[in-house]
Amino acid sequence: MTAIVAILAAAYLLLPAAVRLVVRALTLTLNGCVWLAASLSSGADGWTIVVTIGSAAADALTTPQASGLIAALVVVGALALYGLQRLLGSEEEESR
Repeated sequence: MTAIVAILAAAYLLLPAAVRLVVRALTLTLNGCVWLAASLSSGADGWTIVVTIGSAAADALTTPQASGLIAALVVVGALALYGLQRLLGSEEEESR
């Protein structure tokens, strides 16, 4: 029963953030499509578009927020790997 309450509480708290994330992703996708269409209609070269996209992506990844997010994801991945190793190690010992 406690698990169900915890799941419902988490869903209640995380649902607005998930909806906000989906709306933000749709907005960015739409803005990107409009930018790409405007670039193509103005006669921009394909390589110019690729270089501009690469430059914008590099600028976005070098911000402190992106660096912090990448570091946090590395820590979460390391913890998940450690947990998986412990889980698989305990199953290996039980099978002997």
